[in-house]
Amino acid sequence: MRSYQTRLQASLVLLGLAAVAITGWESSATATAALRDATVERLTAITETKGRQVERYFQDLGNHVLALSSDTSTLEALENFAAAWPKIPPESGAALDEVYRSYGANWVPRDLRTRRLQMAFPPMSPHLLNPPGLGPYGEAHARYHPNLHRYQSAFGFYDTLLIDTTGLVVYSVIKEIDLGMSLRAGPYPETALAQVFERALRLPEPETYAVADYQPYVPSQSAPAAFYAAPLWRRGVKIGVLAIQVSAAELNRVMTGGGRWRDEGLGDSGQAYIVGTDGRLRSELRRGAGPGKSAILTPRATLQDPAFLRSQTALRIPGVSWVLVAEIEAREALAPVRRLETKLMTWAIILAVLTLLAAWLLARRVIRPVQALAEAAGRISGRDFGARIPVTVDDEIGALAAAFNRMAENLQTTTVSKQELEAMAGRLITVQEEERTRIARELHDDITQRLAALAIEAGKLQRVAPSAEAERLKTAIMRVSEDVRDLSRSLHRTTLDDQGLTVAIESECRAFFERGGPPVTFTPEGEFDDVPRDVQLALYRIVQEGLRNMERHAGADEVSIDLVRGQGWIDLRLCDNGRGFDITDRRSRRGVGLASMEERAQLCHGTFAIHSQPGQGTRIEVRIPISK
Repeated sequence: MRSYQTRLQASLVLLGLAAVAITGWESSATATAALRDATVERLTAITETKGRQVERYFQDLGNHVLALSSDTSTLEALENFAAAWPKIPPESGAALDEVYRSYGANWVPRDLRTRRLQMAFPPMSPHLLNPPGLGPYGEAHARYHPNLHRYQSAFGFYDTLLIDTTGLVVYSVIKEIDLGMSLRAGPYPETALAQVFERALRLPEPETYAVADYQPYVPSQSAPAAFYAAPLWRRGVKIGVLAIQVSAAELNRVMTGGGRWRDEGLGDSGQAYIVGTDGRLRSELRRGAGPGKSAILTPRATLQDPAFLRSQTALRIPGVSWVLVAEIEAREALAPVRRLETKLMTWAIILAVLTLLAAWLLARRVIRPVQALAEAAGRISGRDFGARIPVTVDDEIGALAAAFNRMAENLQTTTVSKQELEAMAGRLITVQEEERTRIARELHDDITQRLAALAIEAGKLQRVAPSAEAERLKTAIMRVSEDVRDLSRSLHRTTLDDQGLTVAIESECRAFFERGGPPVTFTPEGEFDDVPRDVQLALYRIVQEGLRNMERHAGADEVSIDLVRGQGWIDLRLCDNGRGFDITDRRSRRGVGLASMEERAQLCHGTFAIHSQPGQGTRIEVRIPISK
């Protein structure tokens, strides 16, 4: 058994720790919520800022492609390149095959003019103007290429291409292996360039453009490439398409902030990136996909990862469906809260030590009178009601000692225990049942026989001098005889003793119906033959009294009784849909019937509960524990 001093010390320490714990929890929760909200707001600001930059960048791309496609020199360039194309001398040189193998391509152009053009302009040679042997095409290239090259360099395009209406790429600024190729043949129809070309060619009017989302583009070493394209119009007729190839370099520069992640408020773990509706990246991650690898167009499946705090916004860019995401690890964002929790834990330990010391000092002051009180209480429990405590201090302990002394004096004159009262109540119930049995026998053996004799005499009188009065007298005597028999049966539990609890309750339900009450739905669940007789009697009397109350006060048309045998207990429920009553009104619970039902349940160590409201019926619930 723990001592009072130990309990006092433990209580004070626990109270101190509880105060620190509650305060710490509240502080931690508040700080976590505030930091989480502030981080999300910061990420939202980053997504909005970068989103505007990205949208402005792609809006400028659209404006550039429209401006360049409507420029007269662009139209003239396409017409001249298309006219010079058939005049390119053929070339069958085998050196071009090695170039294609370096691109990982298992095909080479078949058109000899294409081979000549690509041999004259090696890949990535935007500074050549008029290589020898190209004829009119070289002259057109020397005339129009400088202007197109300056435009491409000034606005950061990866490439600018001119395509005639047949899908032939007649010009490229940087001269990759798509120069001179048909977008409707070979491996090109599935490329983003071919798709944007076909969409642009179907546009019904000028000043409109088409967009193709990022895809791997083989002529660019399979690097991701997006395309903007607009049709070229001459006197209301499409003569070709201008296409701008957009690499991911400029988009990555905007999204990564030039690698200054911390300066942009993303700490050590944060990053901003763009992901498409297909779940694939459109910009690089902070740590990429690995050494020498690009993360663009790889799946990004962590948008629901709870280890990150993030904000995202849909980008309003015509032709694509992208979402810009800014995120940071929750561990880094909430690191100040973890430091706060560490400080709180340190102070909790210090407070526990101080509280334990204070409790020890306090316990020394109060432990002696409390020990004396415990000793005297032990003597009282041994029925030594002469035990007294000396009152030596004038404080709460002294007041407690004085109160204890008064209690001891009162106990010397009042020694009846709760158990004795319960035993007396049990004996009263037993005496009541015995008296019921005696009265029932007298009613059955004496009064009933006398009433039967009166009925016989009334029958003789009716036969000697027939009259209506004699007949009514005989009928009244027989009715009284039946009422006395019913009263005898209700007082004496013959059916319960002979046939068991369920049959006795069924008998009471039938008698209730025969007296003019509504039909009773009785549902027993389980076996009740081995239930102790005192428990059976208590349940039977509660049902009997409950039905009597319903008959007198409920005015119900639906009554149900459920009797359930559980593991170590029996549940009894009596329900009606009658007028009910207000259980908070003490006047409604003054009846002897309800008090008797509750007393019987409590004498069997059970529980008794009433649920009722005016106009909503009444439900009585009884649970009595049993053992085998």
